[in-house]
Amino acid sequence: MTDSLNDFANNREAQPQDNPVLQGNFAPVDVENSFEQLEVVGTIPKDLQGTLLRTGPNPVDPGANHHWFLGDGMLHGIQLRNGKAMSYRNRWVRTKALEEKTGIPAAKGGSQLELFTQGSGNVNVVGHGDRVLALPEQGLPYEMDMQLNTKGLYDYAGKLRSSMTAHPKIDGRTGQMLFFGYEVLEPLVRYHEASANGDLVKTIDIELPKSIMMHDFGVTETRVVFMDLPVLFDLELVEKGFGFPFQWSDSHQSRLGIMNRSSDADTVQWIDIDPCFVFHPLNSYDDGDRIVMDVVRYKKMMTAPGDHDYEKGTKLVRWVIDPTSATVETTVLSDIDVEFPRINPRFECYKHRFGYALKQGGAHGFSDLVKFDLVAGTTQTYQVGDHCAGGEPVFVESFDGEAEDAGYILSVVYNGDTQLSELHIIDAQNFQSKPLAIVKLKARVPFGFHGNFISDWGFFD
Repeated sequence: MTDSLNDFANNREAQPQDNPVLQGNFAPVDVENSFEQLEVVGTIPKDLQGTLLRTGPNPVDPGANHHWFLGDGMLHGIQLRNGKAMSYRNRWVRTKALEEKTGIPAAKGGSQLELFTQGSGNVNVVGHGDRVLALPEQGLPYEMDMQLNTKGLYDYAGKLRSSMTAHPKIDGRTGQMLFFGYEVLEPLVRYHEASANGDLVKTIDIELPKSIMMHDFGVTETRVVFMDLPVLFDLELVEKGFGFPFQWSDSHQSRLGIMNRSSDADTVQWIDIDPCFVFHPLNSYDDGDRIVMDVVRYKKMMTAPGDHDYEKGTKLVRWVIDPTSATVETTVLSDIDVEFPRINPRFECYKHRFGYALKQGGAHGFSDLVKFDLVAGTTQTYQVGDHCAGGEPVFVESFDGEAEDAGYILSVVYNGDTQLSELHIIDAQNFQSKPLAIVKLKARVPFGFHGNFISDWGFFD
């Protein structure tokens, strides 16, 4: 940790004790660590060659009304190679906002574009086109290197002039990356496509009636699905001192928007659905003319300022969207309260059978991992252990497996007894068995949001 950040951490005021997202494993950490040759219990598969990257909010100066979704971005990297846990490190994303608060110099490279809203890269981190991008909810992405150093804001050689979603979809067969960005000012949504080698090749402005929170979307082999849901931008919340300026609106009609990937203009067909909110789809795929889209659905969300009151609980549901009849059929696949759904990345945009997710609830806010077999209609549970809480399950394919679930689940687990974090490596085909390996990280990784495994075959240092 740099001297300026060390001084800041030692001198800042204690964190508010009545805010649950600043306590336990939600609480930020003050130290940037670099640990080599980590302890491993069990055996790491030899075909896990690469680095698990994760990001999340790690605020250096949270106030009493701090919202979990906000705060300075911090990346975490766990490198696995040749059956060994080579290293763990964590680094703040070097933003201008961090420099203003701590004196740590912001990254000087990259785009100099000044957007109306610029996040900290605290929501997701992806690898595409030989680049690693830390993604915010709104704003440009930050380009990072594999040592978690910040190169600067990235704008696709000046072609990206507005926000990039934290949830791009990488086509599991073509390698194309499809994404959008939403704004609080016109144009409210822009859709983009990047080629497999990382060149931005398409941008389309999408018209919306209101400025909404559009966290994620669906992509199939041939189409995209936008979610116009009733969580709206509210300037009054900003004026009243709430850092998170979005709130539920009963008067806003929930809709799904269907557009062909081949379109070069706003040709979206909008279909009304019942009120709900979705942060994360599991996956979407074509079924003839229809679209199948599996999502983690909330009945309501953000119904009070600061999101202190909402109808808790999710269901994994399947939307069957029929553009011909302009209807959406909804089927509940599971009543288990889950979040952070993931699939085998090779099946992104294509028909899937299996899905993985993290259970919500428990003493620490999260608990066990689950595996859904959506053909057999069964669910398996991986128990993280007493006084522990799992993290998002990231699927990594094995080298020699052809089955959809042939591979490994990587999850960063918080151990409440030691107050430290561990990486659990799970055989996805023997999901309820003991883990293949547990890597002791020697540090606490606060609950963050998303991450991905960056294979050594695609990125080299």
